[in-house]
Amino acid sequence: MWPSIYMEGGRESSLLHRKVIEISQALLGKDMVFDFDMIIAKEAGSPTETPWHQDESYWPDLKDKRALSFWFPMVDANESNGCMWFVSGSHKTGLRKHRPVQEGKHVMMTDLSSQDVGQPAPVKAGGCTVHTGRTLHYTGGNSSALPRQVYIINCRPADMVAEERKQNYDHGLAGLESIEKKLAN
Repeated sequence: MWPSIYMEGGRESSLLHRKVIEISQALLGKDMVFDFDMIIAKEAGSPTETPWHQDESYWPDLKDKRALSFWFPMVDANESNGCMWFVSGSHKTGLRKHRPVQEGKHVMMTDLSSQDVGQPAPVKAGGCTVHTGRTLHYTGGNSSALPRQVYIINCRPADMVAEERKQNYDHGLAGLESIEKKLAN
């Protein structure tokens, strides 16, 4: 989580971050801002799937539901290494019921288990997919011989980000800062 805090000059100096915010504002309103970023990876040969879910199922229930996730693969993402799959129009149908994949686990899922309802979205390295917090999406395992890494930037309305932080919902930033302070001492 939060790889941008390690960037020289921070995300403020990043052309990518500035462009993502501009696109977010053009799509969902001038109040859209950076919320958080992360890097995810699927190791070569990993059968692990990320089950069908809506990102909103992970977030606090706030009045404003606007959110965009920009998914940038660092290698070509295709069906064999776990590209994104989306259900067209699902962002318009509301939030489905979600549950943890296993008791005590953080990963959420909804009861949609077939790729028959979704479409794969292969994308070249450096390209991206964009989806809302209510878009149903999934990634399969990585049957290829190479790892698949993805950089993700999330944007939301400034008021929503401020409200999240008031509720101590910071996508792990406080824990990361606490670890860094301990390491510095």
